This record gives sequence, C-alpha cells and structure tokens, in this order.
Amino acid sequence: MCIKIEIHSLTAIINDVTEEELAYRPLPHKRSIQELLQHLCLICSADYYISLGYSADKSHSFYLQHPAYTKLELKAALVEGFNQLKAAYSSFDEQKLFSLQTSYWGCTYTRFEWLLEIQSHLYHHRAELYTLLTCYRRNRLDVVLFE
Repeated sequence: MCIKIEIHSLTAIINDVTEEELAYRPLPHKRSIQELLQHLCLICSADYYISLGYSADKSHSFYLQHPAYTKLELKAALVEGFNQLKAAYSSFDEQKLFSLQTSYWGCTYTRFEWLLEIQSHLYHHRAELYTLLTCYRRNRLDVVLFE
C-alpha cells in the first residue's frame, strides 16, 4: 500500500513539529496545524467509514468522538486508522473489492476506487500541511514525501 509511505512521512512531520507550530493558524477561518493534523490522522478511519455508508451525522460524530491533541495521540490515531484500513482491504476478495459503495452525499465508487480516494485525501492534506510548515518556518522540511 502506498499509503504506508504517507503514514511514515506524516509520523516524521508529527515528530518534528513544535508546540508553537501546532498552534499556527495561517488565517482566522483556516485550520491550525494541530487541527489539520487531527483531521489527517483520522482520514483512514473516517473515509473508510464513509465508504461503508456512514451518514453525515455519524461521520461528524466520529470526528468528535476521536479527538487527538498530543503528538503521541496524533501518531496513535494515524497508525490505528492505517492498520484498520489495511486489515479491511487485505480481507477483500476481488468481488468485494469491486463492489459498489455509496457515500451519504450520493457518490458511488467501488471499494478499490474508495481506496484511491482515501489516498488522494491523505496526499491533499499532507501537501497542505507541508506547505503550511514550510511557509511558517521559511525553510524546507527534511521529510521524504515519496519513495
């Protein structure tokens, strides 16, 4: 799973980020770095549940029930979500992998396509995080993003 590379790079970023950087909010209506990390660390689980047909309310409740505030909690949520996603997808046979699943907003994909959406969602926010930290530090992050 290429998602494993994203998990490793996100773990490295979490290890490297400071408390001061966690509090950084580029604009009043945008997420802070900590809030962005909280979202990122739950994407594997949350998006998987959406692919199973969770309602909007149930999806929103999931985020509220799984706050991660410390760097240790962020990393634990990230790894737990990845392991859950990996276990689920490893158990799918070809029929299940190509069965259709519909989200609460009406978007229908195969389970394989949902996996690609989850990966894209992670890439999107990891790039956002990387850019925010680079701008804040005015320096490049020493993190491997692709192998």
